[in-house]
Amino acid sequence: MKKSKKIINIIKKQNTYSIITKLLISLIFVSLIEILFFKNYFYTSAFFNSISFLLHLLIIILVFLLLCLFSKNKLYKVWEPYILICTCLSLFIVTNAVAVNFYYALISSIMMGVLIYYYSNKIKSFFINRKTTIIICIGLGIFFVVFISSLTILYYLSHLTPSYDFAIFSQMFHYMNETLIPYTTIERSKLLSHFAVHFSPILYIFLPFYIIYSNPVTLLIMQAVVIALGLIPIYKLCKHYNYSNKIIIALSIIYILMPALIGGNFYYFHENKILTVLILYLFYFIEKGNSKLTALFALLVMLVKEDAAIYVGIIGLYLLFSKRKNIKGWYLIIASIIYFALVTTLMQIYGEGIMTYRYENFLFNGENSLVFVIINIIKNPAYLFYQLMNIEKLIFIIYIFVPMAMLPLAIKKPSGLILLLPLVLINLMTNYVYQYDIGFQYTYGSVAFLFYLAIINIKNLPKKVVKNLLICGVSSSLIFFSATYFSKFTIIQSYINNIEQTKIINEGLKLIPDNMSVKATTFFVANLWYIDELYDYDYTNKETDYVVLDLRYNKDNYNLNNYKTNKYEELYYFDNIIAIYKLKKE
Repeated sequence: MKKSKKIINIIKKQNTYSIITKLLISLIFVSLIEILFFKNYFYTSAFFNSISFLLHLLIIILVFLLLCLFSKNKLYKVWEPYILICTCLSLFIVTNAVAVNFYYALISSIMMGVLIYYYSNKIKSFFINRKTTIIICIGLGIFFVVFISSLTILYYLSHLTPSYDFAIFSQMFHYMNETLIPYTTIERSKLLSHFAVHFSPILYIFLPFYIIYSNPVTLLIMQAVVIALGLIPIYKLCKHYNYSNKIIIALSIIYILMPALIGGNFYYFHENKILTVLILYLFYFIEKGNSKLTALFALLVMLVKEDAAIYVGIIGLYLLFSKRKNIKGWYLIIASIIYFALVTTLMQIYGEGIMTYRYENFLFNGENSLVFVIINIIKNPAYLFYQLMNIEKLIFIIYIFVPMAMLPLAIKKPSGLILLLPLVLINLMTNYVYQYDIGFQYTYGSVAFLFYLAIINIKNLPKKVVKNLLICGVSSSLIFFSATYFSKFTIIQSYINNIEQTKIINEGLKLIPDNMSVKATTFFVANLWYIDELYDYDYTNKETDYVVLDLRYNKDNYNLNNYKTNKYEELYYFDNIIAIYKLKKE
């Protein structure tokens, strides 16, 4: 009885806020444990059937009473709002990893935002020194590199990387290693330089590392490293504005977990991924007033791709209209126009031309130039706004801005709107679906602009607002990461389960000489990178010395009898795995 009275007295001493907080912690904590323990999908009937309501309620009450007993401790009182936020966030992370549902991730982020808003006054500030900040940032970079490179390598080793576009770069770097010229036969089913399709001299920065270990795996690792290096200019820009270490850490977490910076890695290697770090460094050297390094990084950005000059031109336009460093603004604009005109003209004459079809929604009556895109926008600005939004583009925008806690939109000066132009021009104006999909390579330039916008916008916001927004941003980033990319870890178990199958495929591919012509189905092409004359089976009608068919998924799509003729002989065959046919010598 005495113990009961003591517990009742403790509860009575709790104020309404404290009781509600402890009840929420108890309810959420018990739910989290049950979801982890029973390992059933939390939204299925099996989960509800496995839970005893009376036992569930009893455990909640016990946890609540324990928290009431702890409430005498001063340290607990300080940490109570943190415990609630972390417990709730943990629940959303775990359930989003299971649900894999965009809309559930969005509502989870909104609910975390509401929780943070109501408990923000109770969250006490704490000090983090420079050394700890640097260690955390390095740790985040290492996490990103290990997460991205290890999983993408497992996909590659499991023969699950498609021809387009990873096989293009796999074969291209083989040619660069042998001839210094970026030849490929895969990109257009004929031998040509990759620069005829995309002018990307920046790719040569990878070549020294590729020479050390000549394998597509090197490209996957180096790409992850380059993206992670974006943490350095973010750190430097924040220091330039004298932001606290907590702001630096929060922005670094958001950067590393950004869906739009992770997704494209699972479409494997692309030159576009280099844009983020180069553009962020360009902004940093502009801020520091370093003319030589500004010019160098402006050139490096333009060397990424024929259309990358647009990013440099927009930065120049921003400098001009923000009345900051006007002369540099003019230099960047003029340099970008000259470079873009020169490269695109040369590509029209000597290459495959530029891909104006991606803006065909702005081209009418046989028009085929980007000049007509600009003319038609001037003719009908309302049509531009009409083209900027559909449900897929809205989802894309949410993926971009919610993990960043809307910070890029907290624009004080109208000139800041110019920095949103890459998102509009590259991602939203087009009806080419891949450009507004976080799973592809077209987000890496736009995201760099948005991070710079977020950094310069922070200085115009009250400290309390910044604190709340960054906590929301970190929470949303964790939730969207869990919902979108936690499922990628399944490749580890898949690789282990299919290791014998992988060995069988590798043994078969080793039988093919590198001096013969080969066509293979999509998931085998990248692994045949060392073949000089290599084609994707579905994109060529050429007769080749070897034909390699993947029987794991599309066996019914191939008439194997077509190759059991006088022309071909069976070289290697495993049912439901692989078939290799060799052209008979006459």
